[in-house]
Formats: sequence, structure tokens, C-alpha cells
Amino acid sequence: MRPRYGYGFFSVDSTGEFRQKILFFYWDPDRELYRSTSTPLGKKHETETMRTNMQAFVNSEKILVNRKSVKARVLHVDIGFISSKKRPYVEFLITFKGDLVKGINTYENYYEREKVEYSYRVTWTFPENFKVIKADVGFPYEVIDGRIIVFNVEKGAETPGYEVIEFLVL
Repeated sequence: MRPRYGYGFFSVDSTGEFRQKILFFYWDPDRELYRSTSTPLGKKHETETMRTNMQAFVNSEKILVNRKSVKARVLHVDIGFISSKKRPYVEFLITFKGDLVKGINTYENYYEREKVEYSYRVTWTFPENFKVIKADVGFPYEVIDGRIIVFNVEKGAETPGYEVIEFLVL
């Protein structure tokens, strides 16, 4: 099974809850994941293993909201297939909460640098009364409507191990 593409959709709400929906798409010519998830017990085992692995990954990150450490939690994992048993996807739902203030707020994430095995896209959305001031995600990004950040990462790129987004709460 080989990773083919990823997509991360991150949203922040006015209460300070950060929600992440991350999708990984794979090419699995031998249908290994399909075989291991073809029974309810098999699927439960695979999703629990993936949840445990992803939780270990997010636990290794240092996430700060306004310079205070927060802990991410993997809430849900799902496995499915797109048009073929050879094309699985894995979906993760992850959340954490920070204390936001009126004025300037900062999200920071420290993580292990790595060479990217597959291309992916990330979209961040903030509520209407928020405005992105600046960001450093290690890659060129676009700010849309003052509150949406979009960027792409190409296979073979190296992640910086750090990202920061400053945003204004009106």
C-alpha cells in the first residue's frame, strides 16, 4: 500500500476549538487494507490501530495557542474506498482547544521535520470576525477573503518542523 495524496482541512471557531479533518488516499494494488477491513472486527482493529498511531504522532507535536501548550486528541478514524478496493482512504478527525483573546492570537506547532512521501493540500478556515495577519507554514500560501489559508506541498519537499499562524479576533 502506497500513499498517493493527502488533504487537511483545519477550522477554528470563535470558542477557540481547532478541528482537523485529514484524509489520506492510497494505492493498494494487492487490496491489503480491503482484506483486513472486510469484517466488522477487522475494521475495528484497523481503525483502533490507526487511531493509536495517529494519537502517538500528535502527542509528539508541541502545539501552542497564545504561547500555552494544548493537547490534540484523535476523535475518529474511518477507512473507506473510492471506486475500487485498490483505492482506500483513511480519514482522521482531530481537535484541540485554546484560549483566544480579542486582538492578536497565535497558533504554533513544532513537529519532526520530514521528507514528504506524497503531495498534499491544506486549507485553514477562520470565522468571519477573524483575520489572518501572517503565517509561516514553510511553503508558499494564499490568504483568501482575509480568513482562509490554502497551501500545497509537493512530494519530495522537506517540512520545516515548525509553523505559525497569527490571526486577529475582532
